[in-house]
Amino acid sequence: MSADCISSGFIKRGWRLKISKLSEPQVRVCDQLVFRFGRLQDAMGTRLLPALLQLAQEWRETEAFIDKLNRAEKLGMIPAAEQWQKLRELRNQSAHEYPGQPELLIANLRRLVESVPLLEQALGHLQQYASQRTGQADK
Repeated sequence: MSADCISSGFIKRGWRLKISKLSEPQVRVCDQLVFRFGRLQDAMGTRLLPALLQLAQEWRETEAFIDKLNRAEKLGMIPAAEQWQKLRELRNQSAHEYPGQPELLIANLRRLVESVPLLEQALGHLQQYASQRTGQADK
């Protein structure tokens, strides 16, 4: 799914559409957006971030996740711990279905689309940190 599809497509334009009027392809795009956003954010938080903290010898197994996020922010791995928490909350909210509450579903989709650049920014920080730590930044 391209960024153009998201920014110029029905998701950005059609917020006033009723969920019941979405075509099957539009429903599939929404489902894929929610699924891929959640999967990427989850993988970054459960695999990539812990691996980078271990690489930096900053991993503490028993430490609360928010403390790990704060350390990751201080090390430049992520732009902001608070931003990460918001992305995680959005992922959790978007993963649930809200039968009988289409306005809540639409609001979550809108926030998800608006948050894609923040997720990309966080991934970019993690990638840059990994490249610097592994000596791949110059290649």
